[in-house]
Amino acid sequence: MSEKSKDAEIERLKSAAATSEKNKDAEIKRLKIAAAMSDAEIKGLKAKLESEKQNCWWKMSSQQNSRSAEIEQMMNEMCSMVRRLHLPPQVDGETWQYQTNSGEWAEFQDKANKELMLKFQEGQQTCEMTIDGIAYDYDFQVMNQTNKRTKKARSIRFFSNLPHHWGITDADSLKMLLPVNQGNGQDGSDDRICFVTDPAVMSTLEDLLNGSKRRHDGTGCDCLHGRSTFRLVEAYQVKNRELWRRYQRHVRSILDKHKQHGIKPRVIDPPVGEALTRFATDIQVDLVGNELLLFHGTREFDLAKTIAKEGFDNRIARSGGLYGSGTYFAAQTCKSAQYATNKGMQEKASTQLMGTMLVARPPTKNVSASASNSAHEIRYDSIIAKPGIPNGQSNGVQVHMEFVTFAPEQAYPEYILRFIEE
Repeated sequence: MSEKSKDAEIERLKSAAATSEKNKDAEIKRLKIAAAMSDAEIKGLKAKLESEKQNCWWKMSSQQNSRSAEIEQMMNEMCSMVRRLHLPPQVDGETWQYQTNSGEWAEFQDKANKELMLKFQEGQQTCEMTIDGIAYDYDFQVMNQTNKRTKKARSIRFFSNLPHHWGITDADSLKMLLPVNQGNGQDGSDDRICFVTDPAVMSTLEDLLNGSKRRHDGTGCDCLHGRSTFRLVEAYQVKNRELWRRYQRHVRSILDKHKQHGIKPRVIDPPVGEALTRFATDIQVDLVGNELLLFHGTREFDLAKTIAKEGFDNRIARSGGLYGSGTYFAAQTCKSAQYATNKGMQEKASTQLMGTMLVARPPTKNVSASASNSAHEIRYDSIIAKPGIPNGQSNGVQVHMEFVTFAPEQAYPEYILRFIEE
């Protein structure tokens, strides 16, 4: 062996001896520590390790249970949504809703919706309710729903589905659900009849009066009021939730009757004027479904306010009309102006005798020739008197286009207009 190799081997042996010495010292130190630990300390260490193991297991189990609860709730929500798809739509349109995990709004089931509505109207600020076997707490002040078991909270809201042109928020519409002594009209005013202050709306309504004087064929009318220029003095918008719901239910009944008997409504012919059609479109009148916007003259302002509060009532409508006892509407302002004052047949409306007219929406029903054989046995909901037909008087013919309804709930008063004529 060379001298160089000897030196290398000597260095390796020295290094191995040093490592062995270190390992021996470490082992001796470990044994000393182990020997120094008492049996109690060893037992405590084992208990601590077992406790940490249990805590880890409970944490995992709790997370799993929470996740399972969320999955269960999501499944219940999906089942509820499937059930709602097979239920008839809410006739009234208003409903309580909750926010899903995806951020969308879903309607409560009909039973839960009615119970929430009842509890809110009773003035309860909080309540408890069980849906699909799950108990929830509800807070109407902060508008949330809390799962009593998982403590998961979600937002709720009231969806009013009121006409867009009313300009009423869902929060404000909640006040309409309360009795008068709980926040609805506490100052003695009637918030169902709202004074119009917007100059643009006033201008639009005045244009509606003057733009609806012409006949269906575009020609001018030679009657007393047909030669007038209407000046709108004041106007009131009717925001009557109860009347609106009642009207919606009646419209739904007409649609159901159409479906049951295979009735396809014909287009109104001749059509109403352009001004009425344009304004009807602006306030989302269902022209395709033969819902119209028409005029109704009434001799007294107080009577118009009664109609705005209680609806059209055939018991106080004129019984001697050419087409029976009902509520008469016209597509021309000059026709309705004949009944807008006590002397409307002989005089124009003036500052001494101001005229009153309502703008209302009634639905009509025409039976199509393709309807079922039993269609002719169905009583009509309204009558349309077209220009040119005999009107029952001696040698008389219908000059204006008139519509007659026979159910009080078949029309909704949109506006009350107070005017004079020049």
